[in-house]
Amino acid sequence: MTQLFGFAALAIGGYWIARRVQKKMHEIDRRLSEKARDNPDTAPVNLVRDAETGRYKPTGR
Repeated sequence: MTQLFGFAALAIGGYWIARRVQKKMHEIDRRLSEKARDNPDTAPVNLVRDAETGRYKPTGR
């Protein structure tokens, strides 16, 4: 019976940790999106592969 309580405690703890990590990831993603929206110079740039050289080049903004 003790193992069952231990397993239940670990399962609940693991679930709680997973939820906290997911919540923190969403918060960080939201912050980064806000920063990118406020400052378009730091926004990600799309890349296009040059067929001749095989290198990636940024597309025009």
